[in-house]
Amino acid sequence: MIAVTGASGNIGGELLRILSEAGERVRALSRNPPSGATLDGVEWVRADLRERDTLAAAFSGADRLFLLTGNVEGMVPAQKDAVAAATAAGIEHVVKVSALGASDHSSSVIGIWHYIVEEVLKRADVDWTILRPHVFMQNILDQRKVILEHGEVYSPSGDAAVPMIDTRDVAAVAASVLTEPGHAGARYTLTGPQPVSWSKVAIILSNVLGRTVTYVPETENDAWHRLHRAGAPPWLIGAQLSLATYQRRGGGTNIVTTTVEEVTGKAARSFTTFARDHAADFADPP
Repeated sequence: MIAVTGASGNIGGELLRILSEAGERVRALSRNPPSGATLDGVEWVRADLRERDTLAAAFSGADRLFLLTGNVEGMVPAQKDAVAAATAAGIEHVVKVSALGASDHSSSVIGIWHYIVEEVLKRADVDWTILRPHVFMQNILDQRKVILEHGEVYSPSGDAAVPMIDTRDVAAVAASVLTEPGHAGARYTLTGPQPVSWSKVAIILSNVLGRTVTYVPETENDAWHRLHRAGAPPWLIGAQLSLATYQRRGGGTNIVTTTVEEVTGKAARSFTTFARDHAADFADPP
């Protein structure tokens, strides 16, 4: 049995679908399990990684764990508790979604947080695999209202070209790693098939949606105020601005890997494919 945390999100939901179609037994963990969910082989249970007392029962009987939480305050203790509970429950393999550039010297607090959990996982008495995806294409959906109403898309990343990845491809890699041998002790960097600049993002969206979308480069101050108005906490805004700084400098943030295809046998989705598949999401404001 595979226990899946983050089961209600983009990656987790796609992972459930893939595992169900593959005939796997899955226990989907959620703070608020959906009623009437019907995927063959998928059992929903209430569990909260912030409530360690719920984890023993949630992990009981599982031999593999997919570990994913949002980048939120309290992520580190929650994931550390999950690793400890998984080890105590006899889980044999933990697959953790981390972040590109996770390290002890990252200027982004998110990179430091993920590094801390990675180190805890590597010291645990359990097989592990770490997935380090690049920026998610789905993050652009956060701007769908302004794209619809004003025909604009914003970023403080300047002219940087970034090999963003579709969350569906992250889920596909996770499914392969969870169900096939040979991935223990691996740390995989996951990217899309080519770097895409924000100017190119605007062009692709324009072509797919049949209306003009313009890229508006932001200063860091502009981006701070936009994200603050959207309700992002200061620590998250700082982390996103640090990432934008990395991207403007180039280097490691524009390197493409072929890991998605090597692990799954299928090439990673392009941004054009993402835009076409999500065109309806830009048709009406959220």
